[in-house]
Amino acid sequence: MTRVAHLISEFSGREAMGRTVTETVQRVPGEHHLITTHVVDGGHVFASTHELGGALETFPMGRAAELSAVLAGLRPDLVHVHAGALGPLLALHPALRPYPKLLTVYAWPTLPGPRAWLRGTPAEMWASNVLRPRVLATTVLPPALALAALRRAGVTTVLTPDPRVQERLARQGGPHVVRYACGAPDDDRRARFDATAPVIVFAGRAETVRGLDTLLDAFGTVRERVPGVRLRLLLIPRPELPAILARAGSAGAAIDVVTEPVPDLLGEFAAAQVGTWPFKFDYTTSPPAMALVEAMAVGLPVVGTDVACVRSVLEPGVNGLSVPPADPPALARALISLLTDEVAWRRYAVAGRDSARDHMGWEQATGRAAAAYRAITGVREDLPAV
Repeated sequence: MTRVAHLISEFSGREAMGRTVTETVQRVPGEHHLITTHVVDGGHVFASTHELGGALETFPMGRAAELSAVLAGLRPDLVHVHAGALGPLLALHPALRPYPKLLTVYAWPTLPGPRAWLRGTPAEMWASNVLRPRVLATTVLPPALALAALRRAGVTTVLTPDPRVQERLARQGGPHVVRYACGAPDDDRRARFDATAPVIVFAGRAETVRGLDTLLDAFGTVRERVPGVRLRLLLIPRPELPAILARAGSAGAAIDVVTEPVPDLLGEFAAAQVGTWPFKFDYTTSPPAMALVEAMAVGLPVVGTDVACVRSVLEPGVNGLSVPPADPPALARALISLLTDEVAWRRYAVAGRDSARDHMGWEQATGRAAAAYRAITGVREDLPAV
């Protein structure tokens, strides 16, 4: 049985990166172990967990002795490194040198360009993933340096859901870069068109960078055209929550705000008529925006914005609608078009579902990881086909 050590800075089975690792562990046969600074939740899926402590931003650089000791005890056939664009440099860690390695690079974030700064305040961006020290580091990281690090570390395969990673690393003499999209569950429930009392749903962190201010501004216009419409906000509490609640309160009973964990997110999507994720910046979250994919999977038409985490799965005019970031009138027009045109609604409901089923299922994504495990270790277990 293949013994795999998963190396990740912090683990939460509820976050996008943690969910991808969890699905891999559950779907790819083998003995899976976790090495991290801290387990927030979901560690029970691993054969063993090893919390090394230390700072997230520098992990595992400051825990060399502890990492070496854990790996020596586990004796893995493969170390699967889960990271961002700095992953190639992490793969050079001396403690990893004796072991075959696979790298998943979840995103190559870059700082917002000059025009993008107009979409939010520095405080809003600093409170999110948009402005972080590691984002500055990856902005200035030359692809040539990353490629050189991968060659020196002996990494021959890189998995990624982010097209920008593929653009930077899939070069002559570089590693084999495998793209995947993920997040689509297997669920038979389907959204239904409702012309009289439709619901628009958003699910995610209570952060302005996710376009909640844009959505609340657009909602007033939507209500003028669709009087019976409601907006349902399923929010993960963040420091900006009080300000968002105050802003939402001005619309009265037409907005439902839920801040407790939702026990059945797919059920919420299937009960709505349109889902929207009007993110204002690239890498507000790591690609893909999984809630958007889950909405597609139950046939809920979606409206997103032209940012990297949405663009990795949404094809404008094909499986959903895309509008410019921080543009309430454009967002309102897109939402109104889906709420009032049943033919268009059904077209995107079917196209989104087909896209999620055929290209974003967990079986396809984890099958690519299984194929990489086979190629690197040479172990021919009864693994799922790609």
